[in-house]
Amino acid sequence: MYDLDAFLAAEEAAQYPLPAGTGELTPPYDAGKAGEILAERARAFARPEEETGGETPFTELLTFRLADQEYAIKTQYIREVFIMHEITPVPGVPGFIAGICAVRGEIISVVDLRALFSIPKRGLTDLNRVIVLSDGTVTFGILADYITDIYIRPTDQFSPVEPETTPIEQRYLLGVTDGSVLVLDAAAILADPALVIDQTRK
Repeated sequence: MYDLDAFLAAEEAAQYPLPAGTGELTPPYDAGKAGEILAERARAFARPEEETGGETPFTELLTFRLADQEYAIKTQYIREVFIMHEITPVPGVPGFIAGICAVRGEIISVVDLRALFSIPKRGLTDLNRVIVLSDGTVTFGILADYITDIYIRPTDQFSPVEPETTPIEQRYLLGVTDGSVLVLDAAAILADPALVIDQTRK
C-alpha cells in the first residue's frame, strides 16, 4: 500500500500525479515522467494472463468518495487527479456534463457521475476533485469529493453487484471489493459515446 498520508498531504499542491509505484511521490511534478509511468503501468496490465504463470491477477485501484458511497477505478485509466478551481458551464450539453476546464493548456469535459448514473443526492458533498480518465483516445474528468486510497487487490475477489444496491447499470461496474466499494468499469465509461461532447450538435 502506498503512503496515504503523504498522498493526501499533497492537497495544497492543487494536483495529484499518481505515485510512481514505489510508495513515494515524484518531486517535483514532471508531466512527461508521469506519462511514462502510467504508460508502463498500462502495458503491464495489458499483458496476457498466461504471462503471470497462472497466478491470481491483481489490479491497482484508486478509491474516492462521492456523497455517502465509496467507488474505485483502475489506475491504468487514471491520468491524474487535481483540485478543481473552476468549471465553465457549456450550453446545450447533457445534464451530466458539469462543464469544461483547462488542464495545463488542454480543455477537457467534466462529468458528474451523480447525474450520469442517477445517484440520489444524499449526504454532504464538496465535488472539489477532478479525476482525469483516459484510454489514449478519449479523455475527460469525473467529479469526486475526495480521494481515499490507492491499493492493490486480486481481481478474482471482486464480488458481483446486487442490482438493488445501486442505480448504476451493471455494464458500468466490475464488482464490489472490501465489502462495499463499488469498482467502476473505466473502459466502459470511456467507451460510452454519450460522454463525448459533439461540438457540431445544435
